[in-house]
Amino acid sequence: MRAPPAAARRPRKHLWWRWRWLAMAGGSGSRKRKARRMRKPRPDPTALLTDDLLVEILARVLYRDLCRFRCVSKRWSALISDPDNRRRLPQTLTGIFYPMPLDPDDAGSQALTPHGYGFTNVSGTGPPFIHPSFSFLPDRERVGLELVDCCNGLILCRCFRFADDHEFHYLVLNPATEEWVAVPVTRRWSTKLQTVRLGFDPAVSPHFYVFEFELNEDYDEDYNDDDWDGHVVRVKIYSSGTGFWIDKENGWTLCMLLPMDFKSVFLDGVLYVIAIQGIIGVVDVEGRTWRIIEFPDPRSEIFPFNRTDVGFIDLFQGQLHFATDGRIGHSIHSLEIWVLEDKESEEWTLKHTVCFEFLLGRKREFGFRDFIVVVIHSDRNMVFFVCGRERTLMSYDMDRWEGHIIRNLGYSEIEHFLPYVPLLPKSLPDCGNQ
Repeated sequence: MRAPPAAARRPRKHLWWRWRWLAMAGGSGSRKRKARRMRKPRPDPTALLTDDLLVEILARVLYRDLCRFRCVSKRWSALISDPDNRRRLPQTLTGIFYPMPLDPDDAGSQALTPHGYGFTNVSGTGPPFIHPSFSFLPDRERVGLELVDCCNGLILCRCFRFADDHEFHYLVLNPATEEWVAVPVTRRWSTKLQTVRLGFDPAVSPHFYVFEFELNEDYDEDYNDDDWDGHVVRVKIYSSGTGFWIDKENGWTLCMLLPMDFKSVFLDGVLYVIAIQGIIGVVDVEGRTWRIIEFPDPRSEIFPFNRTDVGFIDLFQGQLHFATDGRIGHSIHSLEIWVLEDKESEEWTLKHTVCFEFLLGRKREFGFRDFIVVVIHSDRNMVFFVCGRERTLMSYDMDRWEGHIIRNLGYSEIEHFLPYVPLLPKSLPDCGNQ
């Protein structure tokens, strides 16, 4: 084959040198960009903040975000992990107060605590975060102590320590700091005053509120259901900020029947309570705003909710959530979680559904007597519940669709559970009776 002339080969050689020159130019540009990256970084704006100011900012974020902020820098991680600072930073669900099982062969089995309640960590491991004996209370206040409600780290109790067995007063405790105050009033027990709720939101105000709902009439052992329905006729509200009670007549348009042992929610100065008619009552701390929110509409017209069953309400990241017993198909019972995304529109959105058979690994009919939702985690998509005669405490992760057995709490006919989130940075207001 005849070789091409030299003039025809020369442009290729010249083009090769051009490519080499372009490659060298590109390399030079890369070195320049690398040099610019190696220059002194821009100063961190948070470095100008003092430790105290940074901790004050971190104290206003959610617990989930606080865990993520550990990875920002070594300084942030050290501040968040410091024991002194942790008392000022947000906390998460730690444990649950539960009625201790009563052994019929041993009437003194509940004498371990003055109120008959135990405490279990939600992790299921380690010693209890809070000892339920409340040993920091004086002996006179521990006599006849009865746990009533718990809200954002504070516990509301009745104390029957007077000579008259029917007289009592209210105590508000902070077990994490071992502080307590007595609400300045003495009541005489009656079924009119059986429903009492505590309202406290440390992110909004350092003061707590006690809502005492008065029912329509008292009854005795021979009462008749037709004569006594137990609806709310008025509410007395105590504010630790003013130190006074206010008395307001019922402002709800319906006769509200409030169960004693179901959880309430306090958000933005407003208390949400469930009524057995399948509605949620709303009242503010001044007794001026009264509203009613309907339960979520059933997904099936053939199998609606059993409106006589009381659901469960709780907060998750500042939004009201509702848990109830629903149905999938003709016979499969399920746990349904709804969210009220807009408090003003009062429209519910179905968030999650899971059948009991999947949760428990076996098929069984359940209702809110055998399957009781205890708490919806405030920072994680997780719900805690007890089931069965031995009241097995379990957790269910809605993101991972995973259930986990924590422990058996033991049989008890009392269905009153109080989830507990430590309140470490705040001090209780002085009501003058501590």
